[in-house]
Formats: sequence, C-alpha cells, structure tokens
Amino acid sequence: MEIRFDGMTAIVTGAARGQGYVCAEMLVESGAKVAMVDILGDVLTESAKVLSAKGVVKAYTMDITKISEVGATVSKVRQDLGEIDILVQAAGLGPPAPAESITEADWDKVNNINSKGLFFMMQAVTSQSMIPMNRGSIVNFASIAGIKGMRPPLCSAHYSASKGAVVQLTRQGAMEWASHNVRVNAVAPGGVKTEMTMAMVGSPEKMAQVTALVPLKRLSEPHEIASCVLFLASNAASMITGQILSIDGGTSAMGF
Repeated sequence: MEIRFDGMTAIVTGAARGQGYVCAEMLVESGAKVAMVDILGDVLTESAKVLSAKGVVKAYTMDITKISEVGATVSKVRQDLGEIDILVQAAGLGPPAPAESITEADWDKVNNINSKGLFFMMQAVTSQSMIPMNRGSIVNFASIAGIKGMRPPLCSAHYSASKGAVVQLTRQGAMEWASHNVRVNAVAPGGVKTEMTMAMVGSPEKMAQVTALVPLKRLSEPHEIASCVLFLASNAASMITGQILSIDGGTSAMGF
C-alpha cells in the first residue's frame, strides 16, 4: 500500500533534526507541502534546504512554549502553504534525572514543551484550519514512558508525566474534535536511535543494558516510527482516532 499526501499541507514540530526531521522527510517524499517548525533556527534552515530538493518545504523558527508565537506561526503557514491537513508533533525534551533531583524549573521546562506547547499547537491548528474545513489528522509523540514505569537510564519523572499528559490530551482531543472529522492519535515509541536518546544513554555499556530489556533486542530506527506516523495521518487510518500506538519492540507487552 502506497501512502500519498499530494495537495495536502502538513506541519511537523521538532523538525530540525531527529525523529521530526525523518517525519518531515517522509511526508514531503509522499507529496505533502511541509512546514518544518523548530526552535533551532540555524539547524532548521539547513534541514529545510536539504528537504527542499524533494518537494515543497518551508522553515518556521518558533518557541513552542511561547503560546503567542504558536498561533501566529500557524497563521503564517496557512498564508504560505494553505490550510493545514496534518499536524505531527515531534517537538520534545527528555533529560534523564533521578526524581529526587528534579527542580521546579526542570519540571516546568519539560512540561511546557512536551505537553503545554503540544496542546496549544493542537488548539491553534484545529481552530484555524481543521474545524473550518471539517477534516484533519493529528499525530502526537507520546512515549512508553507515558504508559508504564521506566528503568534507568531512560527515565525521569518530569518526562514521564509530560508524556502521560500527551496520552490523555490525544484521547481528549479525539473525543472533542470527532464531530468535526478531526482524528487525533499518538505514537508511543520505546527507545529510538536519535541524538537525544544517544545522549541520554551515554555509553555502549548502558546501551547494552537498554537493548537487553527489549524483546526484539534493539532500538527502533527513526524511519520505523515515521512510517507509523504517516499511516495514522493518512486516509488508510480513517477509522482510527484516540489511539496510542506503542512502537517499542514488544517492551510494553512484557508482563514482568
């Protein structure tokens, strides 16, 4: 089955690098016009230049924690690329930390990006484009850390709390916006081979400990996550909403 998004406009947050970049790449390769959004302006500009060889891509530097910027950026994307059919939210922060060491500032930084910013981006896109069009698809990035407890080193209370919030914001959005034919789903990756994960793990020895906990004995590749994102965003998943798809090599299925 080939998934195409010809004539559609997609926003991808956290698109400068890592998982967001791969989602943006696969969307533009599938025919979508892609708005790449990230706070890392210089990296984003270079990433957009690379992907512009594959199709219609525009870069938008934005701080997702500044809610006034969110609505303004969504409005600018609509002016530049047309009404928004797809929103993929890969922007996120996941610093490892023991629960007893997390400060209020640490907590706010992670939750303001991972859950608060994510909600207000959903709100802006649905209210400006999807509800008036009576259609749309949103795919959020949750995590298995938002579903189950995690062993070190891939753990932190503020990250898990923020991703648990993403799970429930996804379900609530699906219920509230179903009457407008807007679908809201999330992927819940386990460990993925991205820069953020590599920095969290820190050493080959710790990586071996992490992969030993995965039934398939490896971390996911970014394209394996992105393929599921594209499926959920597409009309092939037209009857799927409010679902959290775990992509973790079987980790969340373990009973011990």
